[in-house]
Amino acid sequence: MFKVSGATGGYGKTTIIRDVSLEVQPAEIVALLGRNGVGKSTLMRFATGLVKAQAGTVEIAGVAAPPAPSKRAKMGLGYVPQGRFVFPRMTVIENISVAAASNGFDAKQVVAELFEDFPLLVPKAHDLAGGLSGGQQQVLALARALAIRPKILLLDEPTEGVQPSIIDEMAGVLKRVNQEREIAILVAEQNLDFCLSIAERAYVMEKGAIRMETDRDSLLADKVLQQELLGV
Repeated sequence: MFKVSGATGGYGKTTIIRDVSLEVQPAEIVALLGRNGVGKSTLMRFATGLVKAQAGTVEIAGVAAPPAPSKRAKMGLGYVPQGRFVFPRMTVIENISVAAASNGFDAKQVVAELFEDFPLLVPKAHDLAGGLSGGQQQVLALARALAIRPKILLLDEPTEGVQPSIIDEMAGVLKRVNQEREIAILVAEQNLDFCLSIAERAYVMEKGAIRMETDRDSLLADKVLQQELLGV
């Protein structure tokens, strides 16, 4: 189980998230919803250790997570940040290989596995990541996160600037790895259709806090709530 308890933090003297708690069960997909600026990205960075905690804890598979992001990755925490952040001067293969090798996995084997998951990367295997389209870079960022064979995968706005056909492909891969490899997923998004095509339940954030927890069917049926909290 992945668990965040009482998360409070931000940047400098500015507190962005306050007393946020959530959990994701093994092999579960959960959406983290809310308008821009409510603290979704800060919460993701708190969970990875990239935002210094003023208060709160993170647990990965029932074990308290150490402060260092690299150690959290070795515990099985994968992360795809908003904006992709691929290594632009490395090839597609090198981007995946370095992630796999840094966590002690066979790079060639992992590359082969992920090329099966993401066939659109195969023709680009030896291209520099910086020359890929935005959608291709997002797929590569996802593949690189999966290269560490995570127990829990955090996705921050994965559909931003991505064309619909690639969004559909990402949704299919995420559902498959969730089912076949039992990878738990927490996805922060404004794209309600994408989130609820893969997630069974959701947390809704507002002003740096969790406003509510709801299930997919209830949220889809409540158009007033969608407009009020999500602007959709």
